[in-house]
Amino acid sequence: MASAIGGNTLVVLPTGMGKTPIAALVAAYCLEKRKGKIMFLAPTRPLVAQHLKTFSRCMRAGLEMASLTGLTPPGERREIYAKSDVIFSTPQTIENDLSSGVLSLHGYSLCIFDEAHRAVGNYAYTRVAEAFSHGGIILALTASPGADRSKIDEVKRLLKIKNVEIRSREDEDVKPYVQEMTQEYREVALTKAMESLRSYLTAVKDIRMKKLMSWGIVKSPILGKVQILKLQEELSKSESSYRFIAMSTLAEVLKVDHAILLLETQTIYALRKYFDRLVMQSTRAVERLLKDDAMRSAMRLTVELSEEGKEHPKIDKLKEIVAEELSKDRDARIMVFVQFRDSIEKICSELKNVKGAVPVQFIGQAKKSGSGLSQKEQIQILNEFSMGFYNVLVASSVGEEGLDIAETGVVVFYEPTPSAIRRIQRSGRTARTKEGKVIFLVTKGTRDEAYHWAGYQKEKRMKKILYGLSGSLKRYG
Repeated sequence: MASAIGGNTLVVLPTGMGKTPIAALVAAYCLEKRKGKIMFLAPTRPLVAQHLKTFSRCMRAGLEMASLTGLTPPGERREIYAKSDVIFSTPQTIENDLSSGVLSLHGYSLCIFDEAHRAVGNYAYTRVAEAFSHGGIILALTASPGADRSKIDEVKRLLKIKNVEIRSREDEDVKPYVQEMTQEYREVALTKAMESLRSYLTAVKDIRMKKLMSWGIVKSPILGKVQILKLQEELSKSESSYRFIAMSTLAEVLKVDHAILLLETQTIYALRKYFDRLVMQSTRAVERLLKDDAMRSAMRLTVELSEEGKEHPKIDKLKEIVAEELSKDRDARIMVFVQFRDSIEKICSELKNVKGAVPVQFIGQAKKSGSGLSQKEQIQILNEFSMGFYNVLVASSVGEEGLDIAETGVVVFYEPTPSAIRRIQRSGRTARTKEGKVIFLVTKGTRDEAYHWAGYQKEKRMKKILYGLSGSLKRYG
């Protein structure tokens, strides 16, 4: 609190450990002592509505508080700004109103940025922070600003942060007030048929990587998605005579590597759906892939496995976990994080066969192709999960940030994530008011293992950096 009222402060706390109450305390101070208005920004409308609800419960009566979205007509927004003491909004709306002159931040004593790790690049947070440089206080809240010093420094610079305050579950002044969280590591192995499928796909990828190496495009047969995309961008700007064939070959590698990712970490169902979409594409890269004997063999084997009802062993392991938790507590709430929507669909279908399980998909809004949930539907599902209409929430990344999700006894990572931010946010969905458990599903001998340990090390490194920046005496080893 002292840091937050003394200068622009970045507060790093795990999900569920009180970032919003801290914001309310600082807001109350600024309203009373600084006599200025408050701006509270959050990245989504459901989060905006949630923060307004929380403030309404804990702030004194008589304050004018309002939420704004881009759907509110500009004339009405101008009037709301004039009469409100506390404004809750998405940053895009505020950015637009600053640009058009509908809003001035003079007269505001505090600007709160929720999920502050988003304040990088061209995200609207950065432009709002720039406009809030007249002497008011900035309070930035996040569970994780990133694992790299450069990313943390960028967030600090763009939000004009002076102080950093971090607390974790291990801190001595926090331990007495948090619930125990245990972590488990559950391994599965690819079946022989899946190993064969991987051999076909690996052969397709290896041939193309050897070509790229012989052309001098790459130096190593191991290349990640980010590196491939960067190479494609560099080639697109070059004058080389072979740039088009090289870019197309890299596109083939990307597509095959994605198929391997789905095979190793997801579901046979998701892999088959991916192949179905692939054959509908009409690029030269796809045409060449579909002429490859090993690729055709991989696709045939995928169809065979799918039609025989064979699935990734993670599915059975997950069903076993859910059954085990519901047998111990029939009122248990379980959250399963899954990266891809096709896998979410399959997992929900399979979990319906577990005694006592009532699963529901929790995904983002509709994309160009496929279905999705509106923000109103997301809130409804969360309410129904809280009331017990559902007891297993199978969520995409939309379940990671900020939303007020009912106490969850178990969080399952269907696949590990190499991201420290996502690892921390997902884990923060449990052990909030009672003991909780985090379970990582890992396929042996696959990128699952690498991603799990990468995420672990990044989280460890992030905490070490932040404790150093905060001047804390704690040593995070």
